Amino acid sequence: MHGPLEVFSRKAVQVWSEGAQHCQDHFMKLCSGDCYWGEDLFIDQCLMKVLKIERINDYNLLAEDHCDPEECWDTCRNQSKTAFHPFKSEEGYLGCLSNGSVREEDKAFA
Repeated sequence: MHGPLEVFSRKAVQVWSEGAQHCQDHFMKLCSGDCYWGEDLFIDQCLMKVLKIERINDYNLLAEDHCDPEECWDTCRNQSKTAFHPFKSEEGYLGCLSNGSVREEDKAFA
């Protein structure tokens, strides 16, 4: 779980769909109201602490400038990566998209 990229197994999604209200109730009681968390922290804590879903971190999926990136990460040419983050301008995003790390069939969804 990391803001720009969150990957869930089918089982995690199923458990979440069945237990989301339990998490909501648990954290409302724990925080005496809203915990004021973002959705990424909420679902992370819900899955781990309340619903007991094991997290497996794979830090090799994401290339991000905030996390010790390899040189030229923002060219998006490393095809071993699933995602690149962040691009704060349309020009940066489109440059990444055009560098071939995205499959042709996925460009339609950009």
